Amino acid sequence: MKLQIIAALLLTADMAAANASYTTLALPSLNADIRTWTDGGSYDSLFPGTQTFNGVPFQLAVDGDGNTAFHNGQIDIPVNIFGVTQAFTLINTAFGADGANVGYVSFSGSSGDVYTVDLIEGQNVRDHYDGAFTNAINGVDAIPAFSAGSGRARLDQQIFNLPVAFANQTLLSIRFHSNQQGLAGEPFIAAATVAAVPLPSAIWLFGTVLAGGIGWAKRR
Repeated sequence: MKLQIIAALLLTADMAAANASYTTLALPSLNADIRTWTDGGSYDSLFPGTQTFNGVPFQLAVDGDGNTAFHNGQIDIPVNIFGVTQAFTLINTAFGADGANVGYVSFSGSSGDVYTVDLIEGQNVRDHYDGAFTNAINGVDAIPAFSAGSGRARLDQQIFNLPVAFANQTLLSIRFHSNQQGLAGEPFIAAATVAAVPLPSAIWLFGTVLAGGIGWAKRR
C-alpha cells in the first residue's frame, strides 16, 4: 500500500510540473539596441514580439528610443508570482574571456530567500557574436536559443531551477547585475520568463490521494 501511495504522489508531482504555466516578464529598463551591434541586423525579425525558443515564450521589446536590451549596470525585474519553480533568460555578452565572472542573476522570494547564480563566460554566457571571443556554453543550464548561422549573431537561453523553498512563496523580483568587465565580458539581458506550478491544485490532489490511502488502510 505504501508503494501505491508513493507512486500516486509522484504522479501528482509530475502532473503539477506538466501543468506549469509560463509568464513572460517586462524588463523595466532598456538601454542598448543590439540590432546595431555586430551582425545585429539578424535580430530585426525578432523585435518587437513574442518569440518561443526551446518551448519557452519570451517577450522581446523595443522602447521609445529604439533600445532592445539592458546592457551592463543593474536592474530589478518585478515578478510577484507565487510558486515559481523555474526561470529563463536571454543573456549574452559583448566580448568575453573564458572563465571570467561577468555578473549574476539573483532571485528574491517573499519569505526572505535569495538565490544567486553567477554569469561565467564559457559556462552559462558567451559573446552574442560567433567570432573571436568566447563561443562555448555548457549546454545544460545554458542552451542556444537563436542563431543566424556560423559566424553570425545569436542569443542563448539560461535555465534556472529554483530551490524547492521558492515553490511555497512569491517570487518578488529577479535582479540582473553586470560586473562590467570590458573585453572579459559585458552582459546584456533581452528577455526573462518564469514558470510556476499551480500549487493549489497540486495540494488538492495530494490531499485526495493521501486521504484515499489512509481510508483504504483503515478499512483494511
